[in-house]
Formats: sequence, C-alpha cells, structure tokens
Amino acid sequence: MSRSNKEIKSAFQSARASLAVEGMTLSAKQEALVMDQLSGRMSEEAFVERALELSRHE
Repeated sequence: MSRSNKEIKSAFQSARASLAVEGMTLSAKQEALVMDQLSGRMSEEAFVERALELSRHE
C-alpha cells in the first residue's frame, strides 16, 4: 500500500512526539533513515541493517 506524503509526515510527527514524551530524540541521520523507509525508498531489510549500523556508531 502506497502512502501519501501527507500521511508519511503525519505518522513521522506523531512518532517524534511520542519519543519526545519519553525524553528521546532522533538524530538527523536517524530521521532521514526513517523517512526513506516510510516513503518506500528503502526496503525493510535495508532499513534494519542500516538502523543497526547507526546504533553501533552513535
């Protein structure tokens, strides 16, 4: 199922707000990674691989 840009932005803003409530934030690299996956520019497998890589280096 394809998501519209508006739906993607709304979902991302909601997730960001949920993180903020818990006192957590995303780096610019993490935000870009999530947006790439949500918009379909990155497969779930590639997303998980890159997220694990980022978590080891940040």
